[in-house]
Amino acid sequence: RGELGTKVELTIARRGEPKLIKKEVVRGSIPVKSVDVAYMLNDTTGYLKTNTFGMHTYAEFMQALVKLKAEGMRKIIIDLRENEGGVLPSAIQMINEFLDASSLAQPRTDYKSNGKGQFKDLRVDVLISEFSASASEIFAGAIQDNDRGLIIGRRSFGKGLVQEQRMLPDGSALRLTVARYY
Repeated sequence: RGELGTKVELTIARRGEPKLIKKEVVRGSIPVKSVDVAYMLNDTTGYLKTNTFGMHTYAEFMQALVKLKAEGMRKIIIDLRENEGGVLPSAIQMINEFLDASSLAQPRTDYKSNGKGQFKDLRVDVLISEFSASASEIFAGAIQDNDRGLIIGRRSFGKGLVQEQRMLPDGSALRLTVARYY
């Protein structure tokens, strides 16, 4: 760990090598992508797999959808299998792309779609598995509850929880569960 662009010397012990190996490397940025793949299955059906909901997931998602739309996509399969969730606002932004205005709600806090999504007329099917959890379940539930598509796969993990991070005075953080989706 350290500043980008700085050098670090690694000492490597390799089985079968009697001497330690020294290597100098330069620290760099390692981007972690949320959208694993996005491609056309046939002339009209796009496929998009996302592994998490991170801070940049929505931008990656939109970039992939725009590319697929340009390739003739008229329906999409969104694969959330093994997606354990992540940042709720990213999931809300993604859901908004497929719903009419004011379709999202919960008792204490209202999340309302604004109706400005670019893909409201696109057919949406969502793949889930027993390891799809949290924001993945919220995404799939919103699509199902608003009759926007089919949910295909296995019963999900059942952890439709929303957690917020609270910073503590010593610089550490605490994650509190603040909502539960059913």
